[in-house]
Amino acid sequence: MKMIVYKSCASLLIYFAFITLGFGQQSQLSLEQIHEEVQQNYPLIKGKDVLIKKSGLNIENLRTDFLPKLYANGKMSYQSDVITSPLSGSGSFGTPKDQFSLNLDVEQLIYNGERTKSRIKLEQLSTDIEVIDLEVRMYELRKTVNDAFFTVLLLRQSHLVLLEKRKSVDARLMQVHSAVKNGVIAAFNAKVLESELLSIDQQINEIKFVERTGLETLAELMGRADEFKITDPFTKEEVDLFVAQNEIPEDRPEYKWYKGQNLLLDEKIKITKKDRLPVITAFGQLGYGQPGYNQLNDNFDSYYMLGAKLSWNIFDWKSSKRSQRKYQFQKDLVATQLSSFRKIQKVELRKEINNISKFKILLEQDDAIISLQEEVTQSSSSRLDNGVITSSDYLEDLNKEIQAKLNRKYHEIQLSQAISEYKRILGITKSKI
Repeated sequence: MKMIVYKSCASLLIYFAFITLGFGQQSQLSLEQIHEEVQQNYPLIKGKDVLIKKSGLNIENLRTDFLPKLYANGKMSYQSDVITSPLSGSGSFGTPKDQFSLNLDVEQLIYNGERTKSRIKLEQLSTDIEVIDLEVRMYELRKTVNDAFFTVLLLRQSHLVLLEKRKSVDARLMQVHSAVKNGVIAAFNAKVLESELLSIDQQINEIKFVERTGLETLAELMGRADEFKITDPFTKEEVDLFVAQNEIPEDRPEYKWYKGQNLLLDEKIKITKKDRLPVITAFGQLGYGQPGYNQLNDNFDSYYMLGAKLSWNIFDWKSSKRSQRKYQFQKDLVATQLSSFRKIQKVELRKEINNISKFKILLEQDDAIISLQEEVTQSSSSRLDNGVITSSDYLEDLNKEIQAKLNRKYHEIQLSQAISEYKRILGITKSKI
């Protein structure tokens, strides 16, 4: 029985240990995961549902065009003069000067040249463009995310390199203290290294605050309240530079926006043409009043009327043609904007292609520079131990080695940033090209 209790307690302890460990760990997020969270949680994305609901109401209103319309009308009046009989005497008749009427009018649209159908389609296209406009603005956030993400990465690498430098300087300081104590080198060498340690600590503190600002920016964009870490992107990814074929895939939301604008303007041209078509309406009236339709009867009477009405604007002084030309000019303007967008996209892609090629070459050169600088620093370390050079001379060589290593880290991150920007400009949102 005791053994069962012990096993149960042990299982509970292990369970709670795992829970505690899980809560203590910060989530690791890749660049693509951050992009996905921003696209899902940024407040602007909620506008899509609002636009769709608003459009639904507008369409429902447009569909009521073919539903019967009922109007209640009432009138009470007194006239100074009315129609009277030319006869005189008790047998004469005429319209009463005080008149009353209460009518129920009905109208039913029969034909309007499919204007309603086109207006519904126009409303749908307008909403589609507004939704795409939201997508364009959401897509623009990708550059903000990229900038913040890679700024944090660069700062983090600077932080790590500075920690490595501090470790080297601290170790060298201990050796210098021993050498000063034995009278091998002058005491000022230790002061130089101590001052350098303070400078390193100052740089590390500054980097921490700037890095925190970058992470808070990403957290705000994602709508996150908990802390998280970011993972290094995969820098060895091969990029297919098919943009050199002068054929750019239309994957950016801007292309959908330009296409939607053309469809919208085409529909406006169609509506302008349909506005010239006749409109046929059926109508009816049911009423009660004094007088009725018989103006010479001064008694209260009921009455009704049924009929149809034709309305046709036969000549509009070429207003319709001018409107069509106006929309065609707008289509020409959209075409020039699309052409400009393509040209800017090609320029930006060419820039990132050159950056990718540049950083690949720089990384190869970095390895050779680091290898040589490590040998120089090792030689300086030995000469400092023997009192041949000062701590300042040693620090100069150490700084060159640290800077060389830092440059390599920077170039790795800059290569990743160039690849990410290349994909963003091209419209590729998935993790692999």
